[in-house]
Amino acid sequence: MAKLGELVEKINLRKYPPFQYFTMMVISLTLLTNGGVPLFLTFLTSTKGWQCLTDQCDPEKNLCEQTNLTDADWYSPASKATDKFLKSYKVYCGYEGYFSIISSSYFFGFMIGILIGGKVMDKFGRHKCIWIGIFVYCFTVLMHAGSKTDFRVFGVAHALTGFMSGFIGAIYVYQSELTIGRLRNLGCQIHNETFSIGMLYGAMLSYYIENFALICILLIVPGLFFGLIIAVWIPESPLWLQVNNREEETKKTLSHIAKFNNIKFLLEEKIDPIETKADDTVSALFSFSKSTRRTTIIFLFSWLTASFCYWGLSFNVGDLIGNLYMNQVIICIIDLVNRPINYYGVKRMKRVSFLRACNVGMVVSAVFCMIPYKKEIFPGFNITKISALAGRMIADLYFTTIYLYTSEVLPTNVRGSGLAICSSTARIGSIMAPFVIVANKVSPDINFTAILVSSIMCFVMYRWMPETHGKLLPGTLSEMKDLVEGKVKSNIIEMRAGDHVRLLDSESDDDESHFAVSQA
Repeated sequence: MAKLGELVEKINLRKYPPFQYFTMMVISLTLLTNGGVPLFLTFLTSTKGWQCLTDQCDPEKNLCEQTNLTDADWYSPASKATDKFLKSYKVYCGYEGYFSIISSSYFFGFMIGILIGGKVMDKFGRHKCIWIGIFVYCFTVLMHAGSKTDFRVFGVAHALTGFMSGFIGAIYVYQSELTIGRLRNLGCQIHNETFSIGMLYGAMLSYYIENFALICILLIVPGLFFGLIIAVWIPESPLWLQVNNREEETKKTLSHIAKFNNIKFLLEEKIDPIETKADDTVSALFSFSKSTRRTTIIFLFSWLTASFCYWGLSFNVGDLIGNLYMNQVIICIIDLVNRPINYYGVKRMKRVSFLRACNVGMVVSAVFCMIPYKKEIFPGFNITKISALAGRMIADLYFTTIYLYTSEVLPTNVRGSGLAICSSTARIGSIMAPFVIVANKVSPDINFTAILVSSIMCFVMYRWMPETHGKLLPGTLSEMKDLVEGKVKSNIIEMRAGDHVRLLDSESDDDESHFAVSQA
């Protein structure tokens, strides 16, 4: 019998397999929409720095208290869209608190959505849930434009958008199962980079375009376009199909991938079946064996630590140069720089070693942040802000790598719901971070001490975690158990000089040509 994981590797055994790069780019580019939406409300509701156009303004009063002013007497210098949005929804007149709640509702909806979406994807398949979810998500974004001037309708739309963002939040599970082992690291970096670019896309739309409805329409264009491509050209995950005993559909999917890569694929033998049990649910990660329970607990703590350190250090960076939009540009540039570092770091050091190196980096950053030296080294930057910015970059590397690593350890039958629980745990870390910073008023450096201790704990716990480089994705809990207990050796087919891949001739399926793979 043929092993499915090895078949997937073989039909992509080219130096640059077209299907792999096409899939990575299309699935990742849907995140241009997903990254742009969470932040555009932040830009549109910025009340910082309003300016008066008449001599009748009282600087001692806020805008709402100055009843003698009309909307034509003042403006927001942030952007034309911000100015129009503030005046349409009267955000400046007592509704600031409502929009803070609305912003929070997005993330609450995300937590609920990802838990439900992960479970649905494990039960009904990745492909259908993803592309339908993307279209529904785009519809909820358009609902913002239909709210007119009613912030309550806007709030419902934003909460539903958060829910749908969470529902398709496990999209990387789908991408990782379609990506071969040697390209999963690259795919993860592309995936996260497009999300960062999406945040910049949302910020730039909010800055340059005045019409709020047009902003919403332009935000969903990438999602609709690439979601349609996913629906038509990208197949269901063959790993999910095989776990659910759909062998004929699995063979059709393999044939589709091989044809896309222009590789001859004839499979007459049966594919090695994957035995699953009815009780193989996400809760079984804790009950299946001591090793799977230990690994799952370490993952949950790692995700919580990653999010807590990222936001805990981000809050100490503060306003980089005072302009909300330029701050976002700088952060996006930092993320652009981070991705090559992340890629080559994971490639050279492997997963576990790189994660532990990130833990060390966050410990060093936290220690430097606690140094009581407040003199500015550069204009606007003291040692605390520089250390916090460096620590945020390291936390971002850690977050991206833990995303890749978790999907490689969790088994196919619970990968969606397992990643969803980890992501929800990370949201707890982001909720905790602001409260810990507030605690600094009681005792200085509590925030940095918490970052230091949690990072050290992760460093120690990774002593018991398996390396996944060069190994196929586990399909069941039994395979995960073998992986975490060190029973699985490297089993990914690597390209070597002199290897040959059989390619279909462009004119005939019967004729064959041979392609010699050069040294990778």
